[in-house]
Amino acid sequence: MGEATPVGESRSLLLVLFTEKERAVSLVRLLADRYEAIAAPLSAASSRWLAEVEPDLVLLDPPTEPKALLSSCERLRDLTPRPNVVLSEVTNELIIARVLASGIDEFFVLPMGDHELMARIDALVRRIHRAASPPENEHAGGLLLSALDLSVEYDGRKISLSPTEFRLLSCLASIPGKVFTHETLMSRVWGAEYVDSRHYLHIYVRYLRDKLEADPTNPQMIISEWGVGYRFQPPEPSTA
Repeated sequence: MGEATPVGESRSLLLVLFTEKERAVSLVRLLADRYEAIAAPLSAASSRWLAEVEPDLVLLDPPTEPKALLSSCERLRDLTPRPNVVLSEVTNELIIARVLASGIDEFFVLPMGDHELMARIDALVRRIHRAASPPENEHAGGLLLSALDLSVEYDGRKISLSPTEFRLLSCLASIPGKVFTHETLMSRVWGAEYVDSRHYLHIYVRYLRDKLEADPTNPQMIISEWGVGYRFQPPEPSTA
């Protein structure tokens, strides 16, 4: 499955919250070659695990019934700001979109081969480590992006962003006025293995517009270049 973590190098801690114990045990065995991995039932006890363990990444194996699935995801987002990913057999695009809207960072549709699953988890962990030491603050016109608490200040408001929303906005704002292609944004924000999953990008652009734009239906900051990608037009700093 790949190279193990070098001796002496800190290993990331992954917490698997499960509804199916047998699958969780198999997943922990798979992860153990490269990560510290533990599993706990998806129950009231999960809040204690999240508080005591402080994992680098949470892998959530929720119920497949839509209402219970969404409830589990919303509860996880309320319990921890840590990056998280859902592993589920659910394939309904509307349900997946609602799960992502609840604050879940990634959704892996099962079944998935071991090699692909590990590659996707590895990509997530790499992004987590890259995001662990960014500049504390980044100015983009009238926006102030804070990597410390994943927020953006604009027009006197402090707006909290999800980790994925923050990565996307940071990428767009890194070169104001530059058109980033769909493929570039997918690769930089989600990873090269996601370049064909463009619906993720459209969903998160909509989330950012809803939070930042005065009129999300007539965006002035995150501009669509039809058939190509998106560019960021920074607002003017407030003179108030």
